[in-house]
Amino acid sequence: MVRVRVPASTANLGCGYDTFGMALGYYNIVAVEPAAGFSCTVRGEGEGRLPLNERNLTVRAAAAAYEAAGEAMPPLAFCCENHIPLSRGMGSSSAAIVGGIYAANVLMGEPLSADELLALATRLEGHPDNVAPALRGGFTVVAQEAGQLFCRRLPVPDGLRGVLAVPGFPVSTKKARAILPRQVELADAVFNLSHAAALALALAQGDLAGFGAMLNDRLHQPYRFQLIPGAADVVEAAIAAGALGCTLSGSGSTMISFSEDDDMLRDNIAAAMREAFQEHGVECRILFLKMDNRGVCLF
Repeated sequence: MVRVRVPASTANLGCGYDTFGMALGYYNIVAVEPAAGFSCTVRGEGEGRLPLNERNLTVRAAAAAYEAAGEAMPPLAFCCENHIPLSRGMGSSSAAIVGGIYAANVLMGEPLSADELLALATRLEGHPDNVAPALRGGFTVVAQEAGQLFCRRLPVPDGLRGVLAVPGFPVSTKKARAILPRQVELADAVFNLSHAAALALALAQGDLAGFGAMLNDRLHQPYRFQLIPGAADVVEAAIAAGALGCTLSGSGSTMISFSEDDDMLRDNIAAAMREAFQEHGVECRILFLKMDNRGVCLF
C-alpha cells in the first residue's frame, strides 16, 4: 500500500493572481493499493457526495499518471480521507489531483520526474497556483513562458501562522473567474506587480510584516468580494485586531489572515473575523494553521 499526505494550499495571496501559492498545515490522506478489482472510498469532506467510480478526481489523476508513464493502470483500491473543505479556496481539487498522481508514481517506481508531475497536475487542474505548493510545499511562484512551466519555491519562515475563517457556503472557481473583468487599468496592473515583487522579497528576507503589508490586490479581490458578504469588513477587522494582513484564500469563500506565533493574538484575530462575518449573517468555522514546507509526501 502507498499512503500519501497532501497539504491544503492558499493561492494568489492577494497580489499574486494565478501565480502565488502557499502550502498549509492541513491535510488529506490518500491510500492506494493493488487489488483484485477497482474500488474507491471517500471519508470526511465530500463523503456521500464525491463519485466513487472512475470519475473520482483522485482516480482520474492516478490514471493520467499511468498514461503519462506509458503504463496501463492495474486494478487499484483507493481510500481518500478528506479534511480540506470543498470549494472553499483551500485547494481541495489540487490536493485530490496531487494525491492521485503522486501515489500512482510511487506505485510505478517513480518514472515521472518532479517537473513532469507538476506539468501533469497543472494540465489536470487548469492552472498551477494550488498544485505547485501541494507538490513542493512552502511558498511557490509559477510562470509559463513559451509553453514551458517555471516554478520557484521559498521555504516559509517558521514563525508565520494562518487564521482562516471558513464560511458555510462554497464559491465555485468557475463563477469566481467569470466575475472578473477582461481588461484592467494600467495603474492597477502596476500596483499588483509592485506588491507581488515586494511580497516575494519580504518572504525571502524573513520580513513577516513586509509580507503582510503586500497582501493587497486590485485585479480580482474587489470583484470576488461581491460573492462573499462581509469580506471587505473581515479584512479590516483582522488587521485592526493585529493581523499582519488578511486576504481571500484562492477564489474563496475562505478568508485567511496571517500573524506571528502568538496564541492570544491569533485568538483576537479569529474573534474579529468571526464577528465581522456574523454582522453580515455569515457563520464560519475557524482554523489555526501552521504553514507546510514539505509538500506531498509518503505518510
